[in-house]
Amino acid sequence: MPNYARRRSYALPLVALVVVAAPAAALLGDAGQYTVSNDSHDDFAKTTTTQVGLAGAPTVVVPLRELSDMQLPDLRVGDLRLVPGAPPLPTGSAAGPIELITAGVFEPVTSTTPALNPGVVPEQLADRVGPEVKELIHQSRFSMIGVTAPDLGGTTIRVRARQLDGSWGQWFETGTDDSVAARPPGQGGLQGSEPIFVGDTDAVQILSTHTPEPTDQPRVQNPSPVSGADHLGSGSPELTAVLLDPGHGEEESSVVAAPLADGGPSVISRGQWGADESLRCEDPTYNDGLAGVIVHHTAGRNDYTLAESAAIVRGIYAYHSETLGWCDIGYNALVDKYGQIYEGHFGGLDRPVQGAHAGGFNQNTAGVAFMGNHESEEPTPAAVTAMARFIGWRTRIAGLDPHGTTTMISEGTEFTPFRQGEEVQLPVVFSHRDVGNTACAGDAAYALMDHIRDLAADFSSGTTPKHMVDGRDSTTPVLAQTDPDADVSTSQALTAKLLALGESNELARRWIETGGPQGHLGSAVSEPELVDDGGQYAEFVNGYLYRASDGRIFEVLGRIGQRYAQLGGPRGVLGAPRGNEYPVRTGARVDFAHGSLVFDQTTHIVTTLKERSGTDQLTPDSTSPPPDAVPTPPAS
Repeated sequence: MPNYARRRSYALPLVALVVVAAPAAALLGDAGQYTVSNDSHDDFAKTTTTQVGLAGAPTVVVPLRELSDMQLPDLRVGDLRLVPGAPPLPTGSAAGPIELITAGVFEPVTSTTPALNPGVVPEQLADRVGPEVKELIHQSRFSMIGVTAPDLGGTTIRVRARQLDGSWGQWFETGTDDSVAARPPGQGGLQGSEPIFVGDTDAVQILSTHTPEPTDQPRVQNPSPVSGADHLGSGSPELTAVLLDPGHGEEESSVVAAPLADGGPSVISRGQWGADESLRCEDPTYNDGLAGVIVHHTAGRNDYTLAESAAIVRGIYAYHSETLGWCDIGYNALVDKYGQIYEGHFGGLDRPVQGAHAGGFNQNTAGVAFMGNHESEEPTPAAVTAMARFIGWRTRIAGLDPHGTTTMISEGTEFTPFRQGEEVQLPVVFSHRDVGNTACAGDAAYALMDHIRDLAADFSSGTTPKHMVDGRDSTTPVLAQTDPDADVSTSQALTAKLLALGESNELARRWIETGGPQGHLGSAVSEPELVDDGGQYAEFVNGYLYRASDGRIFEVLGRIGQRYAQLGGPRGVLGAPRGNEYPVRTGARVDFAHGSLVFDQTTHIVTTLKERSGTDQLTPDSTSPPPDAVPTPPAS
């Protein structure tokens, strides 16, 4: 995610903007404000980009209450206006909200006092006053939005979309792209926010605040009395909204990723996600090697569907390549919440391709982005595993230790606190915020950086990390099982079918959330199948998922899962599982309808316990090899 510098505020020229879709072309206003282009690979839905100039748009007012949970230090009392149609102000306040506010507090309040400071605006005014909003009307639907200007320095942008029920969704703060060192804007070039996924919508609001330089004069010195919805004065940069509709089709959820060379993870290639290679306008730049991996997040909504993932990547690609003129997507790779890894910048994931993702530190680094906003919400376990798997592979082939340190040379730029040429000691795997004036990759993701390094080190060394069951480390190793007689095309077809079922089948959804074919369950071996007790199961390379009739979902994995498969799985002698694996004194145990399987972590033996006929007692299975246990090979 690009960087946003947090500077001390001096005064506020504030602009809040709304882009609303409507069917009537006559509502578009000045047609010269709109530029439309279509870009896509022929086999995929087209990406439609519409640029909307925001100057001269009509204004409305957003009630202050709708902004009360946001951090807006630049929103000043002097920027508040009356909300048209709201209840009138109390008697004696005809001069406007500023005088009413200042009359009711003990501390001095002026036009430059932050409006959202506690106690500044009385509760009875929260629905009656607010900042002005610019409103543009547009006829096409879209799902992503970015904002550009010749200079976005000191500008903070927030966006929210109108939902299907007509209400407004949550606000998302975008970052200002800080890849200027790798892709310096030329004469007349643009800076842009990161494109934010807001979901399919017909309206979006953009709230833009601008912090002037210390030498700038405050816009509001002595605000005039307010009795209606006046317009804010000029002072913010010339903004253009970029609306993107990358389209999507259900077939995109059934793409089967191919594994990278040298034991790498499975990755969805540029061709598979629909990159239009005609958008690339220059050859990739190769550095002399890789010295570090930078973890990012793209921001925006986290509730995108599996079918929307590839569309989001296409939208980012079109915005970076064409709108900002970078000739390609900035990230080297992207990871969605389902654990799918997408190839980013052209030139080879195994080569030191210079991306455009961290101003001042693009050289000799690879940028990998979580798709979503992780300020407060953690990336999914599937996403974390996929991120770590990719980093483990990339660092291994570069000869780097994910637990190691590296020395980077800053390229400077205003987006990093490190001056040009300064040597910076960093972990080999670090976050964007470690080198930039930014909160990326979000507080929740940043808190997982040590965990990501640990997992990456395990993958790099060839050690399979222990999987998780109900949030606990499992004591049963997960075996990477292979069947030499398996039909590869059948396995790919089953995997693709389960991926396509992710929106309609709970077992498929759970499998995708754990990483899909790249997760600890591995590729699909069967479709979801019903059993006599009303439950449903699906078999995978490394175990089973079972959904009970009451909706609970259980996993049977690793060595216990291997023995369970030998005994026929849910249709076999033990029947369906009755819970997840749980620890016992010697290792781990899973209970089933007609028995249990117990794993001894010292001997690596799985003991089969079966119900004694006519009782509820369990006895060792006499049909198992002596001593009533099944040895299994050591973990790979």
